[in-house]
Amino acid sequence: MNEADAQKKDVSADLSRPNQDPQEPIIWRENLLSLSGIAVGMAVISLVSFRFQSFFLIPSLASSAIMLFMSYNNVFAQPRNVIGGHLMSVLAAIMVVQFFGPQWWSIALVVLMAALLMLVTNTIHPPGGGTAIAAYLGNYLPVQIFSTVILDCALIILAAVLINNLSPSRKYPLFWV
Repeated sequence: MNEADAQKKDVSADLSRPNQDPQEPIIWRENLLSLSGIAVGMAVISLVSFRFQSFFLIPSLASSAIMLFMSYNNVFAQPRNVIGGHLMSVLAAIMVVQFFGPQWWSIALVVLMAALLMLVTNTIHPPGGGTAIAAYLGNYLPVQIFSTVILDCALIILAAVLINNLSPSRKYPLFWV
């Protein structure tokens, strides 16, 4: 075999092997950490909710969990935005229920009001839109829904601080207030 044939063989051998990115193991570890964080965060919230039977699971916190563990550098995933966004959404739901009652158009209004309150308070957290709908449809007492959201947000943020910072390549939160 001459030198040209040997080079062709080496090139074809390289093309038949999948590319091995040296960062691939790091990405898998990071993804595994994110998935573990989501599981632990939601498990803690669920455990507390089931154990005390007086708290409620807010479905939009699942979206918050994904954001806190997979997009932890995003401004919308920082504690101020998580807590503030969910609380503004609850406030919007309470106001719409009190002033307008259940109407077909009220769900659109409650999400619009939640977005407006998040803008005004600079606490934008997109999953808060789901919290506004859940709070509106749940017909909860204000103290029940506020205490639930505060506790659930505190639990998911605590999990995010502990789990995200297990990796030296992560820093969470970027800011608190």
